[in-house]
Amino acid sequence: MTTTEQRPRATAETSGTAAAGTGAPDRATRSGGEILIQGVGHVFPSDTGPVEALRDIDLRIAPGEFVSLVGTSGCGKSTLLNIVAGLLSPTRGTVTITPAAQDADARLPRRAYITQDDRLLPWRTAVQNVAFPLELHGVGKRERLARAHELLDRVGLADFAQRRPSELSGGMRQRVSIAQALVYRPAVLLMDEPFGALDAWTRESLHELLLDVQAELGTTTVLVTHDVFEAMGLSDRIITLAPRPGRILREYVLTDFPRPRSHRELQTPHFVEIHEQIRADLGFRT
Repeated sequence: MTTTEQRPRATAETSGTAAAGTGAPDRATRSGGEILIQGVGHVFPSDTGPVEALRDIDLRIAPGEFVSLVGTSGCGKSTLLNIVAGLLSPTRGTVTITPAAQDADARLPRRAYITQDDRLLPWRTAVQNVAFPLELHGVGKRERLARAHELLDRVGLADFAQRRPSELSGGMRQRVSIAQALVYRPAVLLMDEPFGALDAWTRESLHELLLDVQAELGTTTVLVTHDVFEAMGLSDRIITLAPRPGRILREYVLTDFPRPRSHRELQTPHFVEIHEQIRADLGFRT
């Protein structure tokens, strides 16, 4: 059966709960971590009174799964990602990340985070930037440089290992950021609009790169994006969030459709329908 003959499964969730791993990919080997979010809520203090950013978020993301969080500005996407990253403590609830036992390394973090703006050190070369997280966590020079060179090769920058960020294009710098995030083989990769500032062609090439590396390493991946087509092209599952307070509206399971998904596939009636449903979730007229 061709992909155009299959229908993406869309499961409505109105209680703030997304099904426990229903979108998990069927992989023989999964090296990614499981993310379990239970009853998470968050309130920010302000001069005019508390602001409830998240309410009753329950979500399980299975090892190796690629999940996108989609919502309008102010729906709490980035707040939730920061909580999962350990950068922010929730007011209520818990987040548990369990890495695959064979991949756990007590020296290294379980989570990696890629933002829209690269955080590369301008005085370091590409390979030195990629190796930097390993250096911070006490990995020996020979091992960290070997792993950094390996990742630069995977992202297509082996010939640019000795270049500094000022000598690289925006797309190249983001490739270095991806290599830097993956160099310590994290169980979980978190991304907050990492491709938003890039041109369409560079963005598409990085999408392909990300899917190749994610499939090879089996890393559990969570992407925050405003771009519905980006989410449909990359994800096993899409979670839409309602604003103020942020809460889960619906999930869309796309595992019936093998990745990568071409631009032509995303224009077929089934994906157009999903796109329109997500727009309706976010309050746009279809």
